[in-house]
Amino acid sequence: MVLERKKILIVGASSDLAVSLNETLYNSGNTVGFHYNTNDKPLSKYDEGEKVKKFQKDINSSLVCFQLVDDFVKWAGGIDCLIQLSGGIKKPANWEELTEKEWSYDLSVNMTMPFFLAQRAILHMKNSGGRIVMTSTVSAAHGGGSTSLAYGVAKAGVECIIKGLARDCAKYNILVNAIAPGFFLTKFHTEKMERTKEQVQERIKLIPLRRAGTTEELAGTVMYLLSESASYITGQVIAISGGDWL
Repeated sequence: MVLERKKILIVGASSDLAVSLNETLYNSGNTVGFHYNTNDKPLSKYDEGEKVKKFQKDINSSLVCFQLVDDFVKWAGGIDCLIQLSGGIKKPANWEELTEKEWSYDLSVNMTMPFFLAQRAILHMKNSGGRIVMTSTVSAAHGGGSTSLAYGVAKAGVECIIKGLARDCAKYNILVNAIAPGFFLTKFHTEKMERTKEQVQERIKLIPLRRAGTTEELAGTVMYLLSESASYITGQVIAISGGDWL
């Protein structure tokens, strides 16, 4: 599954999920763009150069999405792969307590902005083909969580988006898929969702494999979807969940 001479933009490269993928891409010999918003500490170990560049943007509008993709294309001379790991949640709250502002934020960050990133990347990929990997969540097919319903709705929207784009972009040899992570020991699943250590352990007990996922496992799945081994796969959502929700 070795990639060679590809131009790859990873959006949300400062996220916990991106740790191993960043390392793999950095050492791959490809041309890589690392996007981050406010936290560049996880990317400080990577030196910029001919093959690596960091892009700082607060992705809060379609215009910013277009600028990010265009800036990468201008620097790299094109784009072969877009990996979208960006996302988040305004705050964990029962759906009965959600405000319109919180609802709109979660849908924008997790569905709307990823769509416009893909839309722009496809514009640049039409002549040479490409790969797009977006991020859903394994709970999207099961009604989301009681304290993260808007997040689940947005991720279900992502799954609709990748199928529609995959169908319409197949003629350009652009493959569009999504990963659906389950429970990982990231700040999102622990600090952001305000889980105690005891609650984390109780959550893990619900997973058939009885453990959380690792960033190495996520990186392996993404690299597979970018490889020639996956050249006949499009419009699919690949769960990385340890059997969660079965």
